[in-house]
Amino acid sequence: MSIFGRRLKYVTGKMWYAGQTGYPEKDDPEFKVEEMEGRPNVGLAFSGGGTRSASATLGQLRGLAALDLLKKTRYISCVSGGSWACVPFTYLPSNWPDKTFLGQIIPPQDVTTQYLQQTDRNSLAHAIANSEILDKFCKDAIQFAGDETFARAVGDIFLNSFGLDSAKHFFSLNQQTVTKIIEHNPAISPSDFHLVRPGRPYLIVNSIILRPENPPPLPRLIHVESTPQYTGARVLHKGAGSRQRDIGGGYIEPFCFDSDAPEGPPDQHQRVRVRLGISQHRYTLADVIGTSGAAPAEVLAKLGLDWIGLPEFKHWPLSDTGKIRAREYAFGDGGILENLGVMPLLMRKVDRIIIFVNTKDELGGRKDEINTSIPPLFGQVPSFGLNHVFPADQYDALVEGFQAAKEAGATVMFRDRYRVKENRHYGIEGGWEADVLWVYNERVPAWEKNLRADIRRLIGVGSLGNFPHYKTFFQNPPAVIDLSAKQVHMLAHLSCWNIIENQNLFRAMFS
Repeated sequence: MSIFGRRLKYVTGKMWYAGQTGYPEKDDPEFKVEEMEGRPNVGLAFSGGGTRSASATLGQLRGLAALDLLKKTRYISCVSGGSWACVPFTYLPSNWPDKTFLGQIIPPQDVTTQYLQQTDRNSLAHAIANSEILDKFCKDAIQFAGDETFARAVGDIFLNSFGLDSAKHFFSLNQQTVTKIIEHNPAISPSDFHLVRPGRPYLIVNSIILRPENPPPLPRLIHVESTPQYTGARVLHKGAGSRQRDIGGGYIEPFCFDSDAPEGPPDQHQRVRVRLGISQHRYTLADVIGTSGAAPAEVLAKLGLDWIGLPEFKHWPLSDTGKIRAREYAFGDGGILENLGVMPLLMRKVDRIIIFVNTKDELGGRKDEINTSIPPLFGQVPSFGLNHVFPADQYDALVEGFQAAKEAGATVMFRDRYRVKENRHYGIEGGWEADVLWVYNERVPAWEKNLRADIRRLIGVGSLGNFPHYKTFFQNPPAVIDLSAKQVHMLAHLSCWNIIENQNLFRAMFS
């Protein structure tokens, strides 16, 4: 019987003080992922954007897989809708073919009306196009309440459909990491974990802790990461928590997350014994993608309505000052703070980054007519300086590069090198250079002209009236996040084509 059917009260897991150690997958001899060192120092960042971003990410994963580049990638960092595609892809069971999950590459001239109306039940496209369960959540949340409601709804769509029983399993990296866990937790068995599919990039999913009541200069949005080996807030934010408690300071193994604080200090190997709650309080893959995609959380927290089903977890800081205690905090969509997913890659000094800006914002002719997540990275929004990491004087070159590509009718992309600025909010060291390839969600006439005439006429009309800039919410009212099969297929095919058509540039990022 699964541990989720029993009352597993206590577990022992490892913790990492951010001020004393680096990142477990890179620097901890016990947890180091050796295969990563053999890969180019390349990271992929998939932005948020609900089912729009999930559809674009689907196509981008499809294209990168076809070019055999995912096997050469060190990291995937994702936010919100990007995580809805990347998490099931990372944990996809080995008996589930990638080509079934991602779908086939079809040349633009071979896309037919019949094809656009159908989805394979075993594909991610089918899950995205059949996400009506979230509509039910939004209508019934007040009645059902509970901080698991939203995560379970998202898990039913994007995880359970692929054999990832999200509510009844922990998750980890591989058999070796699970063996270490079981050494210290004999009540747990290997079958209690979902494991990363071999050969996948190392996954980082981004969310936040919400502290809207904090007065300046205390942070109101605190970055949280979930990976196959650890979860937590790396930077220690002193006094940012309830009753001026600290928040953050490091990581703990995911199966120990959402626990009471340890009753004693860690042992010589930095392991602690913590108490979990009742069986439903287990940190699962559903919690990971539900938290990363909980876009309404900020507004509801400000209104005092965060009790209606959005994520809340116990958190205790990794600080050594006094007796630490766990407090339950509201968690929310990582995109509320930084919607591109670039920060974790800069935190780890990934020096080649491909950023997929899967936005609803059409690129305009002015430098402010652009996705709103980009200007803060270059210090263009003085009122929001938390995300400043790139030189301000290189912002205009990026915008002009985007605009030139759009005017040429090509994929909107731009590549440049940036000297990274120190950013204490995320713990980013400055003084080194990152090579960044930006890929912007925009119409591409070079792709459209290859479509059959009857398919080309669909763009700009009806459900494709705002293609590819679907709304994050209520694209097809009264549905909240639903997209039709046609909408999913069209965006995924465009996003895939952008990579295949520009494969020399993508391959160059790995050389």
